[in-house]
Amino acid sequence: MFEKKRLLCAASLALCLSLTACAEKQSVTYDPLPEDNDAVYAIHICQDKDDDYHNAIALGFSEALNDLFGESHIRLTSTVVSSEESDGLSADSDIAMHLSDETQLLFANGPESLVVAAEMTESTPVVGAGVMDFRSTLHLTGSSDGEWNKKTGTNVTGVSSLPDMEAMLSLLIESTPDLRSVGLLYTSDDPTAVFQNRIMETYLDQAGIPWKEYLLPSSADSAEPEENYFTDPTVITPSKIVAPSATEGRYADAEDIGGSGLIDGIIAPESVHAPSVSAFWTDDLSAANTEPLPEDASTEEILSYACRECSCLYLPAENRFSDALPQIMQTAAEAGVATVGGDSTSGKDTLTCLFSDPYAMGYQAGKMAYRILIAQEDPGDIRIASSNADNIKLYNGEMAERLGRTFPKSFQEIHSFFESYEIGSGTERITDQEEDEE
Repeated sequence: MFEKKRLLCAASLALCLSLTACAEKQSVTYDPLPEDNDAVYAIHICQDKDDDYHNAIALGFSEALNDLFGESHIRLTSTVVSSEESDGLSADSDIAMHLSDETQLLFANGPESLVVAAEMTESTPVVGAGVMDFRSTLHLTGSSDGEWNKKTGTNVTGVSSLPDMEAMLSLLIESTPDLRSVGLLYTSDDPTAVFQNRIMETYLDQAGIPWKEYLLPSSADSAEPEENYFTDPTVITPSKIVAPSATEGRYADAEDIGGSGLIDGIIAPESVHAPSVSAFWTDDLSAANTEPLPEDASTEEILSYACRECSCLYLPAENRFSDALPQIMQTAAEAGVATVGGDSTSGKDTLTCLFSDPYAMGYQAGKMAYRILIAQEDPGDIRIASSNADNIKLYNGEMAERLGRTFPKSFQEIHSFFESYEIGSGTERITDQEEDEE
């Protein structure tokens, strides 16, 4: 069991940080354009995928533009791109075409679009969303101690899709009546999962809760390098700068960079991150009478091992192991282990999850576009923001019944919730307020 005092200290620290952040905020007034203003602003949306998540972000962005600029002042175009040329327009071709068409601002909806936009222009402002870790995705260098002021210093800014990790910690605790230890899952080709796990580990350490990471097999582990490492914009390759927030695995020997061991080192999937364990881990938490897992352990073997050691499994948002979800849920349920999803996608199967409306992320990005085009702010000086969407706690009724768990009124059943929820209904529109804090 974790110490209650540590959890209170963690909450106090988070409150202090929040108050400091609030003190740094500056009031931003969104004045409507004058009636005699006949300016028309050309803005293009480049979107990674045609799915509910990205479409909700795009809807929030476009409706923010209408609220802030007025429809007559916006010439908005949009394209869903594809990494496969045969499947449609590539991000490179799409952005190049619209840059030549005198587009005044690019909205990059997803990491692929953001990477291409940042590479193709250093002058046209770029606002991104649907991106977990801007720093690593853009391969930004920073101070040696790893601190970052959330300003890119370039023509790029945006809104991060990182969940509220403090709220996620609270959800994790509420989901597990007898919380002994937490298992953090990820795959070798999933840097966004690693990014979230590292943050969660910090919160768990502050609360004195033991944790352990478990590396699940991935299809990328057996694929040829050219099929994976050079096509994923978030995976480290020899041509990219290693961001300070990236983590190194057991093959990432600095002496090998640029040498003969490069392919077996820095671009190997294992080099993204090697599984680790918290300082609070004790021998009594380790799986009893069990030999250590072999390096070629199957997903089923790893999950069974994790469920013997942990009372809760955490699945980061936007994770890349959706194919393993049925196996994860089956193994955890049979062991009576709680599962917590970082988003509602995995939350449809996990015991609990947090939902943050992606529409709000797009609406925030639209307000950034106003600040850049109307208030003439430098995007490089606008901090990467966190989504201001409400955190809605959801539980899976079928899984709860299977585990014999009940939840208070502060939780809503996920399937019932989405039957009636309207995307964007929880977002405060600029038409309902005169001033906003950024």
